[in-house]
Amino acid sequence: MTPIFTKCDKRKKKKNGGKRPEENVSAFQELIRGFFQTAPPWIMTSNVTNQGRDEILLHMA
Repeated sequence: MTPIFTKCDKRKKKKNGGKRPEENVSAFQELIRGFFQTAPPWIMTSNVTNQGRDEILLHMA
């Protein structure tokens, strides 16, 4: 299992807390720590900047 975090070039709207993508990833990892001895690998992506594209392709290969 590899979580894929999308839209990492965007920031949540202020009414939703205004968190940066890195803060959302950290919060998610903290949440799943109770279910795994070691957190699974994760990939941050952005369609706008192509961030994570190569990592996903390499992971699938």
